[in-house]
Amino acid sequence: MNDTAAALDDFRALIETAEGAHLATLGESAGPEASYAPCAWHDGDCYLFLSALSSHTANLCRDPRISLMLLEPAARAANPFARQRVSLRGRVEAVARDAALYGAALAEFQRRFGEVMQLLESLPDFTLFRIRLEAGNYVRGFGQAYALDGKKLDRLRHIDPRN
Repeated sequence: MNDTAAALDDFRALIETAEGAHLATLGESAGPEASYAPCAWHDGDCYLFLSALSSHTANLCRDPRISLMLLEPAARAANPFARQRVSLRGRVEAVARDAALYGAALAEFQRRFGEVMQLLESLPDFTLFRIRLEAGNYVRGFGQAYALDGKKLDRLRHIDPRN
């Protein structure tokens, strides 16, 4: 297996096992706001299931631009400076509860997070958001940074600062 193929496997493992994402949204007057939310992946897209009571939901309803970061758990990282991480940028769109995609994405949340999803699904203030990914980077370790390419940002291109 070549290095890019191994990096792609590691990238896929990271997004599959990441239970949540650090979010950056744009507040109405305060500028950027950082927060956290559980996330799930379905068919190459990232989803958030967010309460209308949170500021990040209000921010996304007003301005759909988002940046998120998924991190390797600190306990698994050999070095905190070389911790695996994925940074993504895109725009969110709400998924209607009666859309076919809604059930499939929520099934993934159920698989990842278990019984709590039954309660959350029953609450009327929760909205499912699909992130339309536009750009991203994956850092595998020292000297191993990759730009994400492809329709679903599922291809890696090594970033070489010498070029």
